[in-house]
Amino acid sequence: MKSRFPRPRALALALGFVAAAFGTAIDTATDANAANAADQPPVLVGFIIAQSGSPFAVTDPGRVAQIAARAVNDQGGIHGRKLVVEICDTKGQPAASLACARRLADEGAITLIGGSSANGVDKILRAKNMAAWFPMGSDPSDVRNPLSFITALNAAGAAQGTYLGAKRFGAKRAVYVSMLGNKTYQQTARFGYAQAGVSDVQIVEVPPATTDFAPYIAKIKALKPDVWGGMLYPPEQQTLLVEAAAQQGLTIPFVSSNNVIEDATIAALSKAPFPNSLALEKGEDAKRFPTWAEYERQLAQYDPHHDVKGPTDGSTTTDWLAVWTFAQIARKLPNVTVDSFRNYVTNDKQFTTDVLHPIDFTAVAPVEGMPRQENIWAYAGHVQDGHEVVDDAVPYSAWQKTPVQAWSKQQIAEATGK
Repeated sequence: MKSRFPRPRALALALGFVAAAFGTAIDTATDANAANAADQPPVLVGFIIAQSGSPFAVTDPGRVAQIAARAVNDQGGIHGRKLVVEICDTKGQPAASLACARRLADEGAITLIGGSSANGVDKILRAKNMAAWFPMGSDPSDVRNPLSFITALNAAGAAQGTYLGAKRFGAKRAVYVSMLGNKTYQQTARFGYAQAGVSDVQIVEVPPATTDFAPYIAKIKALKPDVWGGMLYPPEQQTLLVEAAAQQGLTIPFVSSNNVIEDATIAALSKAPFPNSLALEKGEDAKRFPTWAEYERQLAQYDPHHDVKGPTDGSTTTDWLAVWTFAQIARKLPNVTVDSFRNYVTNDKQFTTDVLHPIDFTAVAPVEGMPRQENIWAYAGHVQDGHEVVDDAVPYSAWQKTPVQAWSKQQIAEATGK
């Protein structure tokens, strides 16, 4: 009597044919999907920045933005579509910012990174109903623009750094060094000091493109502060400031943010005869924060020759994070368009990553001219042995007076040799 069931070998062959046919069908569908994605235009992001022609021109932010895009594409892109970050160099001209925004929007950019509403970029955003993702945000017009989604501000580091430094070193008198006429940084620095109980703050202004800092260090010495520091831009200026202070034998504790810190600044601070305090913006610790670990991995893979001179500079890391988070959001959208991206970020009231606390994009800062700074938190840190060190994995805020660990008089004496 014949069995109703096929013999094992026959069954195996039959299942093999079915699996092969099913696999072929899947491969065909996958290939078709990949082909369809490849046929679609790339996902375009506009990046507006001064890369040349200005004393404040920088190239690192553009480099890391492209690095993030390469990493995204090597990981499959966005629904199979290629992510393209197109950089538009404004050469420091406001009119060029507006022209960049107009051209990128006309080319089909999903969002714009960088730029400032003060330069007229908001006109393009409103006309196209387009979101600005991580704009410079250094003008009150940004807070009036519901399409500006600001997560970090360069000048916010002034308040973070001064607050942290004053608390750490128990300061009563301070000197803040800033670029000539940079009232925004000066205002936020004073605010940070005031939050720490320091009202005696002297401002030392430095003209752009200064190379001889000896006279300014002499002025700082004469003022006899408990702490000194500041934020000069671009980061090369900050390096010259620190080197000049060390050469002049200054031993007063240095206070700043890593928003204007390049590798050369870290090296200079490591050798300097004075202790330092830094506000670290994004949890610069790969062991504690997976996003920072991913950033370091991408730098190692895509920047083997270290063309990025200031990988931990706040402006640099912000623009990498802008591209990286854009891609993560875009991957959640069934169809990536100007409207779908804008709608998503508009409704995300608590945007965050593991290196940023939850952000409310509608918040208004207590310092005039600097919108939404109350969103900005950072980590207490310092430079030691050629590295930035996160002292506390809990973020602090100058606006909410989050407690930070103070240095004892003995620690200060040991660090300064007094």
